[in-house]
Amino acid sequence: MRTIPYNDVERRFQSIAGLQSLTVTDKFFFQNSLNSRLKEAWDRAEWPELLIIEEHDLTSDDDGSQVTGTLDFDVLEVYDRHPNKDRDALILKYNLINAKVAVRPHMSVSKIYILRKINFGVFDPADNTYKDYTEGSDVPAIFENYLITAIFADFLRGDGQGQQAMLEDNRAENFLLNQIDRVERLQQQNRPVINSYPRHSTQSITQVNI
Repeated sequence: MRTIPYNDVERRFQSIAGLQSLTVTDKFFFQNSLNSRLKEAWDRAEWPELLIIEEHDLTSDDDGSQVTGTLDFDVLEVYDRHPNKDRDALILKYNLINAKVAVRPHMSVSKIYILRKINFGVFDPADNTYKDYTEGSDVPAIFENYLITAIFADFLRGDGQGQQAMLEDNRAENFLLNQIDRVERLQQQNRPVINSYPRHSTQSITQVNI
């Protein structure tokens, strides 16, 4: 995934806002606005740049179901094999039970592959949590123009320039919609389309790298 330094986004915002420097209050505002706006964009689409496929081991539950460990993310799809490495990979039916993926009992698989979106924020190994983006971190480059314009709109709104803020909000939304259109056009090239069980299905298989 292409990224851009947080500090570069901050400098571009400072330039279009016409500020010679950023005070502590300005920096606090910028960080809050960036994280709020970025989280909104993050959840708007299944961005190919933010999708990963992870391997998860299965264990037997009390009722005989095979389950993963506890998950802290949204599951988009589940496969019996890595869909980008094995043309025989199949989509599995599953249930989410107590934040665990459960597949039907007695399946002959000991692990599954989960398609999911990466967690929002910067991982902190000190406490194994994800924190807000801040100075020194990197943000996804696909949101650069959207973020700068959206943060500028928030700045104008806070300065009492409501009408101009609405214009910048519209510009920011257009930047984001253009990216969403790109995702929709390329979706078939960035997400595997795999057979579902049973394995004797005669549907064709298409797979591409994420």
